[in-house]
Amino acid sequence: MSEKSFFEKIKDIPRRRYITQITPLQRLAHLSQALGGNVELYIKRDDLLPFGGNKTRKLEFLFQEAVDLSADTIITASTVQCNHNLMAILMANIEGMKTELILENWAKSDYDYELDPNKHLYEFAGVSRTVSCGAPVTGPLHTMELALDMKADLEVQGRKPYILARGGTCPLGNCGYILCAEELIQQGRERNLDFDYVVCPSGTGGTQAGLILGFEQAGYPASVIGINVAQKNERQLNSVSGALEGTASLLNLETPQKDKIRCYEEYVGEGYSRPTVELKEAIELLARTEGILLDPVYSGKTLAGLIGLIRSGAIQKGSRVVFLHTGGFQTYYDYSSMKEML
Repeated sequence: MSEKSFFEKIKDIPRRRYITQITPLQRLAHLSQALGGNVELYIKRDDLLPFGGNKTRKLEFLFQEAVDLSADTIITASTVQCNHNLMAILMANIEGMKTELILENWAKSDYDYELDPNKHLYEFAGVSRTVSCGAPVTGPLHTMELALDMKADLEVQGRKPYILARGGTCPLGNCGYILCAEELIQQGRERNLDFDYVVCPSGTGGTQAGLILGFEQAGYPASVIGINVAQKNERQLNSVSGALEGTASLLNLETPQKDKIRCYEEYVGEGYSRPTVELKEAIELLARTEGILLDPVYSGKTLAGLIGLIRSGAIQKGSRVVFLHTGGFQTYYDYSSMKEML
């Protein structure tokens, strides 16, 4: 299948049009120099997507499906250090839908919703209901007992709920990062650049899977490297493999060989949202060399991994590398002074 026909097929899938322009690709000359000047670094600024991060690419497809199903309420979940839930509320508001949230605190045992910095933002945005859940994630959200109970409650009330996948990671949502692969290929060609590696966070696996599939179908040689943000490879490789297989199946494609899946577990530290010394260095280094901020859960840990791979020689001298900044950083003012108004 030709590159054009493949990407056009993805573009023919109905989706909402929250994204109106491609995200910038910037050279990181100062950071490259700070790391020895042997690797040519670029950053893909998906942190500048509407609503603040990479999930917008996936949710365009899923909110279209929700609209097509005449849904009036979104049920979704994410960990309490992820901006997926806030993004879902805002998109649902645009579509005239209500939102019920599951705040998964399996990685933060001392979580208290009343002390959550995002609490005020959820409530300003008009969330209908929030429920905290400490149970570990064991499968897709649409199989989670709590989500199914919420769905049943809404249906008894005559509502039409739609269960929105965590982070938008599901075969349909992952198509958003197939289109990101096309963007990167086009941006490189406009500058007469070929990239050797694209480095991204590896969490639920959808972003990495979409990029792998996009490059595979375009015959583009860049390797996609995932930096694990939550778990070791024993489980992470299965997460990405499942996302890749599901998306390929949806599009009636052969699944790429498993050796296309490259995940590095060495930078996950003690687990999801747990800081490391390397994470702190990465956030400081990018801010102080390029004036770009990273979040301490996904993009910060990913850059820490990229820096480690350059220093160890796993990314060879002379390579040209794109760091995918997936966003998640929200400028947060202290809204606590308005607490009595909520």
